[in-house]
Amino acid sequence: MKKYYSRVLMAMMAMMCVTAFTACGGDDGDDVPEVAPGTVAFVEPCLDFGTSREHVKEYMTGSSWQLMEESNEYVLMYTDSRSTTTVTYSFIGSNRGLSMVAVNYITYNSQAIVSEVGRRHNVTLTKDAGATNKAETVYAGQTTIGGRTVAIAVHCTSASVSVFYKIPD
Repeated sequence: MKKYYSRVLMAMMAMMCVTAFTACGGDDGDDVPEVAPGTVAFVEPCLDFGTSREHVKEYMTGSSWQLMEESNEYVLMYTDSRSTTTVTYSFIGSNRGLSMVAVNYITYNSQAIVSEVGRRHNVTLTKDAGATNKAETVYAGQTTIGGRTVAIAVHCTSASVSVFYKIPD
């Protein structure tokens, strides 16, 4: 079981790096809105794994979410115009349906997000006891969402929290 979590966590972290580098290319003078640290609201992303890009786009319409132009056939990236929270949907795999979701918050209040993920998805997130970097904490767990097994990892730093939802390949 630990080997499974390690593989899923590594895949999620790799995807986070790809997403971060894709979203952060070049200095184009973007103005990032100021948000009081720790005041982000929990985001419930579309977790209908296996679904189409069109379904995810419909789910995200009618709110303050804006589709970012960096989106492509494999990734839909959204940003909330009222905060610095982003949601990234990945369509990678054999059937190219929704396979992973990442929600990134700019906040120092990681425990509120960790608790809310656990409460909403009825999962116990276990802290990685073997972490060597004291500035980062990772929590992981597995649950069932929409009849599918989903691995959840939460990566916390002093200034951000990233929540990853992934179905096994």
